[in-house]
Amino acid sequence: MSRLGRGLLATAALLAPFWLQNPYYLHVAIMAGIFAVLAMSLNLLLGYTGQLSLGHAAFFGIGAYTSALLTLQREWSFWLALPAAVALAGVAGWAIGRLALKLRGAYFVLVTISFAGVVSLVSVNWMELTNGPLGLPGIPVPTLGPWSLRSKTAYYYLVLAGAALSWLVCRRLVHSRIGRAFVALRENEPLAESVGVDGTRYLVIAAVVSAGMAGMAGSLYAHYTKFVSPEVFLFTYTVTMVIMVIAGGKGTLAGPVVGAVLFTALPEALREATSWQWQMLAYGVILLLLVFFLPSGIVPALSARRRTPTETPAPLPAAKGHAVGAASSPPPIAPTRAAGGGHAALPKRPAPAGARLQVRDLTVRFGGVAALGGVSFDVEPGTITSLIGPNGAGKTTAFNAITGYLTPTGGDVVFADGRLSGLRPCDVARRGVVRTFQKTSVFPALTVTDNVMIGLHLQGRAGLAGTIARRRRVQDEEAGLAAQAVDIIEFVGLTSRRDEVASALSYGELRLVELAVALAAAPRLLLLDEPAAGLTTAEKTAVSALIRAIREQGVTIFLVEHDMRLVMDVSDTVIVLNHGRVIARGAPAAVQADPEVIRAYLGGAGAA
Repeated sequence: MSRLGRGLLATAALLAPFWLQNPYYLHVAIMAGIFAVLAMSLNLLLGYTGQLSLGHAAFFGIGAYTSALLTLQREWSFWLALPAAVALAGVAGWAIGRLALKLRGAYFVLVTISFAGVVSLVSVNWMELTNGPLGLPGIPVPTLGPWSLRSKTAYYYLVLAGAALSWLVCRRLVHSRIGRAFVALRENEPLAESVGVDGTRYLVIAAVVSAGMAGMAGSLYAHYTKFVSPEVFLFTYTVTMVIMVIAGGKGTLAGPVVGAVLFTALPEALREATSWQWQMLAYGVILLLLVFFLPSGIVPALSARRRTPTETPAPLPAAKGHAVGAASSPPPIAPTRAAGGGHAALPKRPAPAGARLQVRDLTVRFGGVAALGGVSFDVEPGTITSLIGPNGAGKTTAFNAITGYLTPTGGDVVFADGRLSGLRPCDVARRGVVRTFQKTSVFPALTVTDNVMIGLHLQGRAGLAGTIARRRRVQDEEAGLAAQAVDIIEFVGLTSRRDEVASALSYGELRLVELAVALAAAPRLLLLDEPAAGLTTAEKTAVSALIRAIREQGVTIFLVEHDMRLVMDVSDTVIVLNHGRVIARGAPAAVQADPEVIRAYLGGAGAA
């Protein structure tokens, strides 16, 4: 949404009490604001990390009960009870996140539902504290100095302030390295971890912030209704939140707000228009129509309509010798500046002397099958070392074991005097060891620039508090990361495509995006798993030049590749695997002439 649009909406929200003269309409507006906070909180999990919480009403209820009990029994001010409600709900979110997010998906859904059920039972049965099913009446109205916020107009502005604060927190998180980590985990978790994004940590951060916001909504609700009971934990509240987020547009900032306003006002409008039976029928029909015609939500649909034809990605100019036309093949990889020098510098990590990869007796077994049987080799710093072998030799298995995607059965992996064995992929990346994947792996729904910005995750240091406060240091860091992203995109030759969505690029360009994401993590050792697979001869030539240019930037390269011409062209050392064992190691020419290598590739008859 443009700045003008946000300004107009803010003005309309501020002036709403002056044209909503009827107290009932103000009541609907207040409830819409409370549900907007709830929907925004759920959207952080569902929309940005892709995790569905079906027990989100538990955090809402915890906030409501905390604020009610502190003001009723401890006689706290509302202004102290509100942050306490946020804090306690956030702690509950942290506990649930630590329990469930290590397993993700369905396990998280089950744990959140169970947690909501447990908290609801506690609220019903702990009579001394919660008054059981009878609830807690007489919750005091907030006061501000000598003024009481008893009138609906005054409370409307309190809720509006809470909703505005929630939106600001969400906006600052989403447009930061933390928000990029959320989206990266939603889109492609293995790739996110390969560039240093700690999945568990960032999903827990999302759970804590989301639960805290839900707790704030609960506190606002309790002091507005002046009564709280176990009904606040009802599953229907969570279902309502989910409907608001999905119908408005999950993964957008405005979507939950639009959904909250629509699905708070809609039942009230139907209640005035017809009987209860027809209300439910009309409500269901409207939901079905929204899902059928606007599957991505209202806000994304409106955003798509506003795009003009000139905003459609323009095709690249055809390379020499390629005709331009509707039926022409995707453009090849553009020649990069790396091929001719003068390329932009890459972000670097200081590489200590002897930053050598040492693999000792590495063994990986799948049941009774040994994919790697005691493999040992070194990758010397500042070199390009290639790992080759027939299909099924264990090359990608070795990469997976080195980078933490597989736990070795035995052996050890050491890089720069630090042990990699047993580390998670994100921790391996923090040691300066970064990889690409055998099958092209990018964040397809994001632009090239956003892909590279995620790759720069380890170059940033901004934490949760600094991001929300939007300190000057955080702003300067974001500007610096954006400048680095421009340099990396230029380095790989994708400047003209940096604003395109990755899914719209050709296969060769996707390979470059994947490489750019890996380079953004500032590797000291870069593992490339078949970077030239599926490329044309011209594209392979460009990739060869790019690999050499990366080595010139001080990056050690460990390469798996089936194209022997490329391997012999770029490699300083070649290691040959066959049936999970090293059968040769040495200079490219010597390995190429080795009879054992020839037999491994061609078989005995072929070698003869």
